[in-house]
Amino acid sequence: MNLLFLALKTLKWLLILTVLLTLTVTAYIHFHPTFGGKPDAASLTKIRASEHYNGTLFQNLEPTELITPDGKNYSTLAWLLGYFTPPEGKNPATPLPSEPLRADKLEDGRLVWFGHSTVLFQMAGKRLITDPVFYRATPLPFGGKPFPQSHPTLPADLPPLDAVLISHDHYDHLDYRAIRELDKKVGHYYVPLGVKAHLQRWGIADEKITEMDWFEAATLGDIRLTLAPARHFSGRNFINRNRTLWGSWVVQSPAYRLFYNGDSGYGAHFADIGKRFGPFDIVLMENGAYNSHWANIHMKPEQSVQAAVDVGAQTVLPIHWAKFDLSSHTWQEPIERFRKAAARTPLTVATPYIGEVFDYREPPQRTWWQDVP
Repeated sequence: MNLLFLALKTLKWLLILTVLLTLTVTAYIHFHPTFGGKPDAASLTKIRASEHYNGTLFQNLEPTELITPDGKNYSTLAWLLGYFTPPEGKNPATPLPSEPLRADKLEDGRLVWFGHSTVLFQMAGKRLITDPVFYRATPLPFGGKPFPQSHPTLPADLPPLDAVLISHDHYDHLDYRAIRELDKKVGHYYVPLGVKAHLQRWGIADEKITEMDWFEAATLGDIRLTLAPARHFSGRNFINRNRTLWGSWVVQSPAYRLFYNGDSGYGAHFADIGKRFGPFDIVLMENGAYNSHWANIHMKPEQSVQAAVDVGAQTVLPIHWAKFDLSSHTWQEPIERFRKAAARTPLTVATPYIGEVFDYREPPQRTWWQDVP
């Protein structure tokens, strides 16, 4: 009888704790601003008018499964075990070599990569940054922290920015804390349809935000900005996926052309973008956080090289690696595979130190990661 009583009492407390945990998580998701906002009437009108919106969700240009059949041997449990108990060599054992930002060296034609997909560059006298993420790649107050760097750059270190280009609203591309800290330095934000609502909730003024559909263009001085397609998905939680748009960016000036692909699976859109807007002097190409489980929404390095060729890249900067542990491969694998595949093409591959200011016309080609244990 005593054992039965103890078991029932334990079960009662387990149920209470489960209910409390569920309520806490639900409240956190509902009330914390990091999860973003809902579109206002003006945004909804524009969203509903998009030919890429089916009345409920945004759609890719070609059929795209988020979870692919060849990922059948991959499990969430295996990913969690690999994330929380990574095998030896999966993540860097020492801080990654990086340079303190020298904003005074930033001139037209020069760029700085901060790891993952955050790139600062100057064009036609304007300073732009892509997907500024400096803190976490998760909405939770634990996990998702960047790899340590010898000289990490934070929002406070950045110079005034004329524009922020957002590719989509996933946490490793849209950082609530970074956006809040950067806003006083930012002239304008250019975002895909629906993403404006997140920035509005975070206190960004409406007049500082331009939200765009695929192939819609805007001007910033002598620069033409065009949101182009990508093959991906969106959402700040597991329920409301694809209620916002995702995309890539074509950035053109009289002096040179840049393409930033955001996140994307391989597809026909790359050749189409190259035909419409290419060739490009410098391409910022996703290369990392891939898995057979996500074969349609992220590219393996060999596909990233082909995508760079398709868009007409002359120089390519492999990005989306060397900052977060987001998949099952080792942190160095993406760049090693990318360079091997690119060696069979005319591409020039830029491999700067993180934080290094460099000129796309004379890109550094170091193998710095090989010296990191």
